Amino acid sequence: MLRAEAISLAFAGRPVLHEVSLTLTPGEVLGLSGASGAGKSTLARVLSGALAPDAGRVLWQGAPLPRRQPGPVQHVPQAPELAVDPRWTVGRILANAAPPDPEVLAALAIRPGWAARHPAELSGGELARVSLARFFLPQTQVLICDEITAQLDALAAQALWRALLPLAQRRGMALIVISHDAALRRALCSRQITLESLPGDGLNAPPPTRLRRGENHFLTK
Repeated sequence: MLRAEAISLAFAGRPVLHEVSLTLTPGEVLGLSGASGAGKSTLARVLSGALAPDAGRVLWQGAPLPRRQPGPVQHVPQAPELAVDPRWTVGRILANAAPPDPEVLAALAIRPGWAARHPAELSGGELARVSLARFFLPQTQVLICDEITAQLDALAAQALWRALLPLAQRRGMALIVISHDAALRRALCSRQITLESLPGDGLNAPPPTRLRRGENHFLTK
């Protein structure tokens, strides 16, 4: 489905990613961890096609990832308040890329009454759901969730994941969950990889660590 081969990238001569490779299969939930500054968000931008690597390639269904945007791989950023225009109403935000999907709005508990509000009038959890809904486009088949609940309290985070996972499963979508929260990754992901610092300034991804599947306590409490 999605495959990255030996991705390398440097900014201003400083290596950020070094020969990172990964695969993602349909419907899989893959965890991605690493220290701050390890290049997780940069890798997410490369995988979504928003940033071109210096070396290596990203393949979608065995062919180069389409450069047109929006494409099949969507990167959901960490801070929703920075990802939306504060001057726009929620209705305009949701309709920016495509007409909002009623199933998505219902699954994420986005109320019709929010349409006339502005982002500052929503709670953190509400704005996170609105931001997430924008990425459920007709062509979306992979969501890269970049610390999307890091700024939420525990109850709001659980509510968002409980809504997101079944919705993605019904649509056959795969997820990459970027998070510093090891418990969250264990609960959500069947497989994990970690970006680790190399000697000097380089970074690379070691072989993935396979996790034993078990009951998803995070979602079933």
